[in-house]
Amino acid sequence: MAKFKAGDTVRLKSGGPLMTVKTPEMGAGGKFCLCQWFDDKNNVKSDTFAQDSLEADDDKVSFT
Repeated sequence: MAKFKAGDTVRLKSGGPLMTVKTPEMGAGGKFCLCQWFDDKNNVKSDTFAQDSLEADDDKVSFT
């Protein structure tokens, strides 16, 4: 079973921007997620991360 689903918001455990999971299961054994986020110039970025390196946002971010 996937750790995350498409649309979940996550961060790297080491920190970084809030990201949205685009594709929850990729690569060997489905252990990677494709995530998207906006950089400081509002450009959309994307990359693949090991699921074990991500944590669910769980409403930790405040937009106010």
